[in-house]
Amino acid sequence: MARLTVSFRAAVETLGVVAVVLLAWQYGAPRAGVPDYILPLPSEIASTFWRSLPEQSEHLRATAATTIAGLGIAIVVGLALALVAVYVRRVNAVLVPLLAAFNGIPKVAIAPLFVIWFGLESEPKVLLAFLMALFPLFVGAGTGLGDIEPDLLDLARLAGGSELRIFRKVRLMHALPYLTDAVKVAFPLALVGSVVGEFIGGNRGIGYLIMSAQANLDTPLVFACLFTITLFTSLGVGLIALVELFWLGWRPSRRTS
Repeated sequence: MARLTVSFRAAVETLGVVAVVLLAWQYGAPRAGVPDYILPLPSEIASTFWRSLPEQSEHLRATAATTIAGLGIAIVVGLALALVAVYVRRVNAVLVPLLAAFNGIPKVAIAPLFVIWFGLESEPKVLLAFLMALFPLFVGAGTGLGDIEPDLLDLARLAGGSELRIFRKVRLMHALPYLTDAVKVAFPLALVGSVVGEFIGGNRGIGYLIMSAQANLDTPLVFACLFTITLFTSLGVGLIALVELFWLGWRPSRRTS
């Protein structure tokens, strides 16, 4: 109950700060003489959001499809690479530096290559979403599967547990909270990858809609699309939090006092 009270109070305080910022924006921008094409008013952005909602929904479906596809592939590949790194130490010594170095390459720089290689369809967006999400998932899965007390593994072996059973009952259960935390980080990154792919080349998606609005100097639509992306990201992270609430209630951070 105390935790719920604190969460409710934090939510109210956050909404209060947002309301103050919006009011200052609404009434302060005209007094400062800021043109609408540079910083449209919140009321105008809200009106544009509702007016363009059907069009945005159509484009968002394309972005959501490539984002979820890339994230799903990244989860599978990241978990597989983490398993190899945990069970084959020699591979771990080579794999981690390679992935870290590749992760340091700006994906915006290689996105045009993907468009040249794969065209303007969904493949470049899925690939970019996959690459953006892979590293945090690999790190999270590797930490959860590998950072286990040796005494706990020895105890499981003394109890007669096979490697497969130890993996299912010890390593995987220990890794689940790390995986969900990694997915929370990877989901927005996958969305960024999809949108960047739509910026570089494409004929649909919320990123394509933003580029079209920028070309037409339709700044309110740009802000409306950014708000849509924020809502979609919050929804995705919220769904992951619900999974944690219902299926990972045993983790210490989820226990009620």
